[in-house]
Formats: sequence, C-alpha cells, structure tokens
Amino acid sequence: MSGLREEKLREYDESYPNYVKIENIVAELLEKTLKEGGIRPMQIAHRIKSRDSVAGKMERKPEKYPRVGIMNDLIGFRLICYFSYQVDEMAKLVEKVLVVDREKSSDKRKQMAPTAFGYLSLHYICSLPKNAGYPDELTVYTFEIQFRTVLQHAWAEIEHDLGYKTEFGIPLDVRREFSRVAGLLEIADETFESIKNKIGFYEEVVRKAIANDEADELTLDLITLTEYMLRSRTMGNLLTALNAITGAEIIAVSPENYLERLQFFGIRKLGDLNSFVEQEQEHALMLAQSALVDADLDEIASTAGLHYLCRAKLVFGGYREEEMRDYFSIYISDENKITKQIRSIFHLRERYGKDFGENDENIG
Repeated sequence: MSGLREEKLREYDESYPNYVKIENIVAELLEKTLKEGGIRPMQIAHRIKSRDSVAGKMERKPEKYPRVGIMNDLIGFRLICYFSYQVDEMAKLVEKVLVVDREKSSDKRKQMAPTAFGYLSLHYICSLPKNAGYPDELTVYTFEIQFRTVLQHAWAEIEHDLGYKTEFGIPLDVRREFSRVAGLLEIADETFESIKNKIGFYEEVVRKAIANDEADELTLDLITLTEYMLRSRTMGNLLTALNAITGAEIIAVSPENYLERLQFFGIRKLGDLNSFVEQEQEHALMLAQSALVDADLDEIASTAGLHYLCRAKLVFGGYREEEMRDYFSIYISDENKITKQIRSIFHLRERYGKDFGENDENIG
C-alpha cells in the first residue's frame, strides 16, 4: 500500500472511534424517535464503511474525494418501512432530532426520469445537533440516512447484486426488463398502501356500527371479531364477570385463533356472535367459576371469554363425540390430547347432570 494512500487514510483511522460513537448514538436515537412517533419499521440497519472500501472509493474518484472527511456516507443508516407514506413520516420525525443538510440530501423519487429505472429512495445527509447534549467533537461529522419501503429495498439489493449501477451499458432488451420490474414494484407499493387505507376505513365502519348497535349483519372476520372483543357491551360484561371471579387483569390478545372455532358453531355474522354470547354466558361463567376460583392468576387473556363460551356450547349443546373431535381438531393436532379434551367434556356433562346418551366410556 503506497505511503500516499496511508497518509490519506490516517484521518479515517483517527476518526474511527468517533464513527463508532456516532453510530451507536444515532441508532438508539432513531429507534426511540420512530417508536415514539408510532412507526414500526421493518428494519433499522447501520454500518461504518470499511477502511478498504473508503480507500477504493478515493482511488476511483481522487478528484471528488481528495480526503476522507469529504465523504458523507462513512456512517450509514437505512430505515426500511412497510408502506410508501411512512417514508415521509419517518423523514419528518428524523428532521426533529437531527440536523439535515438539504443541499447534500437527495430525493431520488423526484429526481428520476420517467423513463429511467432504479429504486425510489430518499437520502438525508445529517449531523448531530449542537447544544443538544452531544459531545461537540461528534457534531462536526456527517452521516447518511436512507429511507425505503420493503419493496424499494428489495429492488436496490437485487440491482446491486446484478452489478448494474446505471442503465448505460445494459443491452436494450435487458433494460426493458428492468423498467418493467421497477414499474411493477412501484405499482405494488401503491397497491399495498391502498389496501391498508381500505382496511383502516373498514375498521372505522365496524367501530361505528358496534357503537351504534348496528353491527349484526357484519360478516365475522378478524377485524369485526377484534373490534367486537374491544367494544361490545355484551362481551365487556362477560369479561368483567371473569375479572370478578379471578381478580386478574384482562390482557388484550388477538382472537384470530377463535374464528374457525366460532364458525364451527355456525356463527357467520356479529349478530350470531352476540346471540351466542347472550345464550351461553351463564353456562360459560359456571365453567369459569369452577376452573378459576382457586387459581392464583395475575392476568388472563381477553379470549378467555371465547374459550369458556365455546366450552359451554360443547358441554351443554349435546354434541356427539365425533362432532367434538372435529371441533378440537381445528386447533389441536395430537389425537391423545383431543381424546383428553373430549373426556373432559363428558366429565363436565356428568358433573352438571347433562345426559345426551353418551359417556366417556365411548371414547377411544
């Protein structure tokens, strides 16, 4: 390695400890800022450009990079989100906690020609703000933050792996393929955002319908069931009663695993579910009282109400052994465990004086 090259890289070696400090400070700051801003990124990636990489860049472009300190991306961060609108939301949050050099930053989403191919990405050149409690010697360094969606990131990684930095030098037929794929990914990004918006609108419609007792005809799905669990007065009364039995805190849990079980009982709409709760509530609380009164629990899942409602239906609903086996097969794969559950149902029937012409001696 030449003496001149070593001389140029001395700045890198001397500054490297500060690069590490900045990387750690900014990584923690970005994670905290996005979390407080209500954004859950797919990934926050960061790295310090290696010594060899810096040397190679300076050798390839000696006029542009006569010294190490001119490079703005020695420390790099990449914020990867799920939806395109979150790129701008993340950028606004970053602007509140870091100094953004507008002249050196770039928005490739606006710069790219309509006929060009490549990934659409927002790049900020930033520094730590002065008078914000950071060591003064660290506020003189710049670093790069890239904002991308998952699909934009996928495109950039594939493009990098193929080794093409520009469209020049690529055969026309290959360039056409690049453009087609880039267009598809951009459409996919927009479509995912549209789907998210439609789901958000649907959730709001469901909330209002439940609040106004106008939700009976809504189809049972994860959104309607989740909102019902959170907002239905009928379900709320059942959970309050369970809390009174145990004294345990009710912890919100996704009811997704109960969708197929409820459909087993013929529940297809929220009106069916509301009737189900009203009809089986007394039996469900009877079973819960027996099972939980002496249990030392600090918390119970919000789906406990569904659990005891379904169990009450099996105990008091006259279901045959083969029907119960079908029910338990929905979420249990072990045949021995299924048999144990069926035997438990028959024991409960015997305990509560219910005789439907079967007993646990029938069970294999």
